[in-house]
Amino acid sequence: MVFPTHKEYIDSNSPWLGDIPAHWATKKLKFLALVQPSNVDKKTVEGEEPVLLCNYTDVYKNEYIDGSLNFMEATATKEEIRKFSVEVGDVIVTKDSEDRNDIAVPACASKKVRGLVCGYHLTQIKPKYLDGRFLLRLFQSKGFNAQFIVAANGVTRFGLPQYAIANAVSPVPPIEEQKAIARFLDHKTAQIDALITKKQALLEKLAEQRTALISQAVTKGLDPSVPMKDSGVEWLGEIPAHWDVIQIKHLTPVKRGASPRPIADPKYFDDDGDYAWVRIADVSASDGF
Repeated sequence: MVFPTHKEYIDSNSPWLGDIPAHWATKKLKFLALVQPSNVDKKTVEGEEPVLLCNYTDVYKNEYIDGSLNFMEATATKEEIRKFSVEVGDVIVTKDSEDRNDIAVPACASKKVRGLVCGYHLTQIKPKYLDGRFLLRLFQSKGFNAQFIVAANGVTRFGLPQYAIANAVSPVPPIEEQKAIARFLDHKTAQIDALITKKQALLEKLAEQRTALISQAVTKGLDPSVPMKDSGVEWLGEIPAHWDVIQIKHLTPVKRGASPRPIADPKYFDDDGDYAWVRIADVSASDGF
């Protein structure tokens, strides 16, 4: 896809953004929007107000937040409702994850949902000088999002501090240009998503054909004209008359695998430091070795 180029570009002074159109500005996100991590949990507490909760999975699995989603019911204080109510144009991002690459995944509120508040493990961003849909796409962009992957703290679980989001360097086109970019990306990404859906359906059909082909060959043979007989096995059905049916334990040894101990012993690794044994992932990801 070829994009139109601007007449002049300038250095954004950000290693993440590189050059930007000369008429754009750059500012830290905290000067463009209110950035606030939510502390509204999933509990229902007597005396609090009933609310709908926008949770981690609501954001992680959807680009846009609207009334079509099945939100969890919970309660919140009046102050929490005032502070964390989700308004149209708000962008909500994930701030905690077991995978560093799942940090700062965004969703934008496209429709007003009465009683909806931002839940725990999320950061709510209320734009002041940015279009919400443009901010959504900005968070999805590789360079901008890289700031958060680097800033995430943790080893087995990663967390993104408010400081990192608030101080992210953001490009700032004129507001009408932001809206035009957002409209363009909504249209183009919808086309791409539709194409992906069609391709996925085709791949699923091909996978079914592949499985059926294998099953037919190994249980019925390659010659459809040969005489058949009942195998005596319900799932197997009829087999070629000249075939036998024997339990696999009578044909080959069957053993259960086990990880070596101690697992850190150097003798269990090759010269490159890789595992010298077959793992579950190796089997599930390949037809052979």
